[in-house]
Amino acid sequence: MSERGRQAGEPIRVRFGGLGGQGLVTLGAVLAEAGARSGLHVAASQAYGSRARGGATRADVILASEPIDFPHVHHADLLVVLAQEAYELYLPQVAPGGVVLADGFFVKTVAREGVRQHCLAATAAAMEQVGNKVAANFVMLGALLGFGQVVGEEAVSAAMRKLVSKRFLEVNQKAFVLGCGLGAGLREEVGPWQAS
Repeated sequence: MSERGRQAGEPIRVRFGGLGGQGLVTLGAVLAEAGARSGLHVAASQAYGSRARGGATRADVILASEPIDFPHVHHADLLVVLAQEAYELYLPQVAPGGVVLADGFFVKTVAREGVRQHCLAATAAAMEQVGNKVAANFVMLGALLGFGQVVGEEAVSAAMRKLVSKRFLEVNQKAFVLGCGLGAGLREEVGPWQAS
């Protein structure tokens, strides 16, 4: 159970954080599309760093069973982060009782009271099992789904087929399935991220 004691039906605020060029906007678009396909109300936004590639970037998605009054994320319930710079920038904006899922290849976490943090070997797994370290972003999306269960995996797969270039779809699908397994294992190890 989270320290905030989340209520059923409360919006879930997800932030993807990383560097320009890591595909975070695509992850946000896929999650938002999957949420809509699942019958949820969705709001999505992005912010880019000062450089096209290399600056801290974020993609935010709100998923809710009721209409969303305020479509921006100030305090994320779930932060999925793929770069140290983004981690340091966005960690203070994680809500009390929130969870950080970090790619341990790039991110070294520091303790923060009231926030659970977990490092996953996303980039290493993408290199070893998919043969493409760039696919680590979809490993992390899968880990979010396997752990957080915020939308169904089939809805995400359908969203990927719609939004991901056919050229990259197969490798990203493999990475997503791999990440779902990592996230499910984490869920079994530490329990659900929120109260039912």
